[in-house]
Amino acid sequence: MDGRPIGFLDSGVGGLSLLAATRRLLPHERYIALADGRYFPYGESDPDGICERVERLSAFLLDGDVKLIVAACNTASVHALAHLRASFPVIPFVGVVPVVKTLARRTRTGTIALLSTPATAESPYLAELLREFAPGKRVLNIPCPGLAEAVEAGEVGAERTSSLLAPILEHVSAAGADVLGLGCTHYFFLRPAIKRILGSGVQVFDASRPVARRVRQVLLQRDALGSCPSGPDEFYTTGDAARFAVVAQTLLRRPIESVAAVDLD
Repeated sequence: MDGRPIGFLDSGVGGLSLLAATRRLLPHERYIALADGRYFPYGESDPDGICERVERLSAFLLDGDVKLIVAACNTASVHALAHLRASFPVIPFVGVVPVVKTLARRTRTGTIALLSTPATAESPYLAELLREFAPGKRVLNIPCPGLAEAVEAGEVGAERTSSLLAPILEHVSAAGADVLGLGCTHYFFLRPAIKRILGSGVQVFDASRPVARRVRQVLLQRDALGSCPSGPDEFYTTGDAARFAVVAQTLLRRPIESVAAVDLD
């Protein structure tokens, strides 16, 4: 057994969706979440800049004696996961990637849709995933500028967010897609609205539960599961701590004891 915490890093609150899923699966673990609010969003950043930022975030989490780090951001994972594993070879990293394989397996119409940030949508990594796992499928690879920002601001149910979603989902429906993947961890919190708009004819998938299962698998392989929490979860941000706490509590629907601001520049 290993009582050390599990670390989560993201540009903002999106990674909390993965933390929540992992916490449900592994309730006897302690968690440390770090959001890079000062440099949010990563979705339109250059790959080199993303690598530099997540390396700093990982170093901070390692100072907290974590036993595993989840790169809880699609954009960070597709651009920087290999870099992180090379930079910190002693710690296991679990990334999150678009659920292309699931979409290709579950579609009946042959048309799949994927929503992601511009950086993920345009990444060579995603292009390779589509070539490998979705050959012969019609793919709607839809970049969604502004959508992660709306969630980060806590505007999940706001009119502005609905106005961003409406034309995107209209395109998905008109194209005949019967499966939709959420390629940004922020979008998890929009699932109810997305499902309500699309209706039962379109299945919606995200990576939260697969990532949680992968975390459990890695810890089992390393004989590193925890037996009971050794303390409360910890939350940090390089941005506005008070604002992060308010949005996090709203999205997670549970109290957040405290959020600490850190300077990693």
